Amino acid sequence: MKTRSTLKKSTILIFFLVLIISSIFLLMHGFNEYKLRKNLTVFQEREMKSTVNNYILLIDSVRRSITENYKKEHVEYSEEKVKEATLTFIRTIVHESTYANGAYVWINEVTDYNGGQDYGIRQVHGNFPDTEGMLLSTSTQDAKGNYPYLTELNGIKEYGDITYKYFFEEYKSNVVSEKITYAKLYEPYNWIVCTGTYLNSMYDPAGGLSARNKYQFYILWTVLILLAIILFTYIILQNIANSRKLLRETESLKIEIERDSLTGAASRSFGSNLLKECLNNFQTKGKNYTIAILDIDNFKSFNDSYGHNIGDNVLKNLVGVVKTKQSDGEYIIRWGGDEFILIYNEIKDDADLIMENLIKSVSNESIITDNGEEIHYSISLGVSNFNSNDKTIADTIKRIDDALYLSKRKKNAFYIIR
Repeated sequence: MKTRSTLKKSTILIFFLVLIISSIFLLMHGFNEYKLRKNLTVFQEREMKSTVNNYILLIDSVRRSITENYKKEHVEYSEEKVKEATLTFIRTIVHESTYANGAYVWINEVTDYNGGQDYGIRQVHGNFPDTEGMLLSTSTQDAKGNYPYLTELNGIKEYGDITYKYFFEEYKSNVVSEKITYAKLYEPYNWIVCTGTYLNSMYDPAGGLSARNKYQFYILWTVLILLAIILFTYIILQNIANSRKLLRETESLKIEIERDSLTGAASRSFGSNLLKECLNNFQTKGKNYTIAILDIDNFKSFNDSYGHNIGDNVLKNLVGVVKTKQSDGEYIIRWGGDEFILIYNEIKDDADLIMENLIKSVSNESIITDNGEEIHYSISLGVSNFNSNDKTIADTIKRIDDALYLSKRKKNAFYIIR
């Protein structure tokens, strides 16, 4: 009897030990999953805001560029004509772009801020281009009875932007999933620029617990101490694996944000932060930087005459040439389309020679077309340094844009505003 009692107590002890260890494991794994999901959500929200802000900057840049071209070429135009040309360009960009975690971009135009039936028009959609031109209503409900268009419009009216969630069928699927969206108003055209992704497309890669794994853990509650030891070892290994996986994903996402995938140049979001840092160094430490805006002359003709693949080759070739001419700590940033920003350290006295050599080096480059034709391209540069009147990066960019405009009149040239 004593032996049976001892065995019973041992069995109960082992059972509760397995139960406690399994419960701790489940709690730790659940907590790690919660932290990972929260971090990914915060990261995704920042990425969505960055994407939308970059598109708004691109829209504004395209709008200004088209207007300037019309003026320069003495073409009669209206704001509506500029708007249509801008829309055509942005629509092409959105249709050809892809983003991480199944995200996509769309643009709705508000025609009546009071809402109601036909309050807006779908102008651009990355996943469903056949919906472009569709009229929108704030009474439209999602799969759970929410009113996403009404929520979006109210947020835009009150704050100018909004992050919100709703339920919608996944792309090319009948599965209804929760979706997170960020929307911001581009006021000149009453365009609401949006990007969003399904939450499960963000969380699935994070290593969350499946139903099968949970069932296996519940079975473990009834096994002996040996499995408890194995389980404890698994806890340690799984946490190490999750930590390494999170680090790899974070590093991978960081690289995606900081680098332009086509050319290998720094991305606009990374470049914007870098320019702000440079301006701060100039204002607080007196460090001198030379900033240049580079534009490929007649770049559109390469795409029109030889196709976008040749245009892409021109962009990649240009970035490679510029990088060979820059030193450590100097950057080339893809600012949009065929426009790049160059950052140089302490070259104020040598800027003329450096820009001249860069233009010559580019002129010596050639691209071979699919037909074996050898083509050349040239660049124009606007150049300046920070000065005491620069309060923001926009002040500096405006001055360099003016210099670029003067150089573009000659082409294959540079102009420096001291």
